[in-house]
Amino acid sequence: MNVLDLYSTRIQKTFDEDHDEIVAIFKANPKASLKLINYYKGLLLSYPAAIAGLDRGVLDLDLQAEQAFTVEHGRYVFIRSPLFKFDLFAQAQYVNVRKKAASFVKFCYVEIMAERRNFLRLELDQPADVRMTTPAGILEGQLHDLSLSGLNVAVQDYCPLEPGSEVNISFSLFDNEHQESFSLNLPGRLINIADIERPYCYKFVIEPDKAAERRLSRFIFQRQVEIIREIKDGVL
Repeated sequence: MNVLDLYSTRIQKTFDEDHDEIVAIFKANPKASLKLINYYKGLLLSYPAAIAGLDRGVLDLDLQAEQAFTVEHGRYVFIRSPLFKFDLFAQAQYVNVRKKAASFVKFCYVEIMAERRNFLRLELDQPADVRMTTPAGILEGQLHDLSLSGLNVAVQDYCPLEPGSEVNISFSLFDNEHQESFSLNLPGRLINIADIERPYCYKFVIEPDKAAERRLSRFIFQRQVEIIREIKDGVL
């Protein structure tokens, strides 16, 4: 999942001026209440954090082990505080999961677009092969993440499709609970093609019927449990 898909910048002055303003606010409020937000394979994590120090634009935080683990993998975090009109995006410079500590730099104001989603969107453990019937012909790719209302497919060979193009999307998933594969054939509509080089990311809205929605709901719940277990195992 591309972190750039999670947020939109909200520049107030310039990047540099906003950054300096954010650092000054942190410096003036060393005991500020902070909440950290990030996404691990699509799963939202949100925990409180405390300021441990601030020096030369580097913000040191004490945070939960689970969040430290996911920050170590994603190398970013969103920061939410009553001190700021907007949420903040920051890059991780240093992370120590065992010590529950991390340092962040390069702050900017953002809106977390992922919070607008109506459904949980999770990455698959292993990409699934996808076959799509489109107005331009057959298109093949790999499914990397999905929700009850949409999915993203990575495609190696570019196919020019207009936003709004209607397609049929076929793929198989593995049901860990019942230890069996199941196939889905879903109507979809192209939102956009996100990347300009391989692999091209085709973003679709899907409209599953009741039966397909039940299968997808069960699969997404199972995947959520797997991701939570992976995080817990990572901090043991």
